Amino acid sequence: MSQYDLHSDFELADLLNQSDEHAFRHLYDKYWEKLYIIASNRLNDTVEGEEVVQDVFLNLWKKRQSFRLTRGFKNYFAVALKYEVINRRAKRVKNHEFQQLLDDSYDDHIATEDFHRFDLELLETQLEYRINQLPTKCRTVFTMSRQSALTNKQISETLQISEKAVEKHITHAIKFLKHHLSHYFTIIFTLVFG
Repeated sequence: MSQYDLHSDFELADLLNQSDEHAFRHLYDKYWEKLYIIASNRLNDTVEGEEVVQDVFLNLWKKRQSFRLTRGFKNYFAVALKYEVINRRAKRVKNHEFQQLLDDSYDDHIATEDFHRFDLELLETQLEYRINQLPTKCRTVFTMSRQSALTNKQISETLQISEKAVEKHITHAIKFLKHHLSHYFTIIFTLVFG
């Protein structure tokens, strides 16, 4: 038993923020095999499955210092893996085959028993995942605007920046989220209205 087994997910996230390689290794050892099995099954390809899981962990390590955990690593990895698998599968198919791919993919189980069904709560987590990838100031402005419902003027006064800068950050955040979440709108529509 490792000393890291005694840490909560949020304590491990704090250690990750401090670039603790042992905490990262602990997460890698704990989740790699489960993620690999899911990715390989989703992609019907063990090599691509391994590449996708490596990308998930590489992305986590790259953003370790700004990383924010909201619901635990199980949910984080479920969301991150879904992004990577869908992106990988989308690249492999032509546009007219993509809808069939989505229909097939979301009719059966999305993950093993270790991961929850893809639902609206998970969609919210995916949005948070992308918001956390925004630059710090941009993320702060966006969350103040959208989650705290502050006006541009209030944000400007609080952060001591111009209203034009506030607008610029919000515009950047919306473009970023639109770009990274645009192909999920079909999934969201299917899940909510299908």
